[in-house]
Amino acid sequence: MVQPAVGPGRSKAPTIYDVAGLAGVSHQTVSRYLKDKAKLKPATVERVEKALLELNYSPNLAARSLRSRELYRIVVVVPEASLYFPLRMLSGAAETAHAAGFRIDVVAMEGTAEARAQRLQGLLAGEDIAGILSFVPRPAKLGSIPDQNPGVPMVVAGEYDNRMRARGSLADGSAVAGIVEHLASLGHRNFFHVAGPAAWPSARNRLAIYEETVARLGLVSLGVAAGDWSSPSGYAAGQEIAALKDVTAVVSANDTMAMGVIRALHEHGISVPGQVSVFGWDDMAESSYFIPSLSTVHMDLEALGARSMSELIARIRGVSTTTETLALDPMELVFRESTGPARR
Repeated sequence: MVQPAVGPGRSKAPTIYDVAGLAGVSHQTVSRYLKDKAKLKPATVERVEKALLELNYSPNLAARSLRSRELYRIVVVVPEASLYFPLRMLSGAAETAHAAGFRIDVVAMEGTAEARAQRLQGLLAGEDIAGILSFVPRPAKLGSIPDQNPGVPMVVAGEYDNRMRARGSLADGSAVAGIVEHLASLGHRNFFHVAGPAAWPSARNRLAIYEETVARLGLVSLGVAAGDWSSPSGYAAGQEIAALKDVTAVVSANDTMAMGVIRALHEHGISVPGQVSVFGWDDMAESSYFIPSLSTVHMDLEALGARSMSELIARIRGVSTTTETLALDPMELVFRESTGPARR
């Protein structure tokens, strides 16, 4: 391993032998951990990881590649700049790759569908890439190239269209039924829905389940506002809700719009949840710190990203993998301060 220069205030970077000594294992065991820790006993993994963390050890991947001729670079393909890019999925994927001893490079796909297809085809033919994890759909023009390309293994993470609009399990709206049922159990009868843009399957699905559940339970929907996922559109919907004195429960298609709704209600002197309960969706990091903290729907995007990366790493290493679709885990309702009993 190449060591940094030694000088005032600097010392040599820790080596694999340092990690082994601190963990009380052989250097071969540390090497096996860096290659595939799943083959080691949990207790051994724990000792090695503790030593790695304490020494702040970082494997020199380039040197490893020269010695073993193994490729260590994984390219993660993301869409062109988008406010709604699933950073949590990327975080889960990156953590899994780093733990397995791989480095990731993020490449943004921009331009026309043909331009994206050509760029992706170039990546698939690359000689210095171990694998590709794509957060964008496989271009139709690549249909003749199999997933297990002889050049570079590739896994498509999540289900999105070319504009990063969620599809499949990521667009499942069934959790809305649980939201409405919970609010109804708290005495709410008059509802309002702040919907996402109709071009998004997730927004359409959430609206459809909302309307279906309200009708099934004999409740009343006093309106649906067409939002665009942003706080300003939620704020505009909140102004509309404030004028409807009978609304006691708001179901928002995402947390960002729900925060806009709460701000508008606050400006009208309408307390949340004292007078109106507000439920969001996404469980954003900010949602638990908002005042009031936001009831929401948690989607384990990190786990989906991690599983997608694990699938790719298995293909890179020639390990047989599951044929099941990499789908999102069941969604979870998170109850916080923004929802409560209906006002009398």
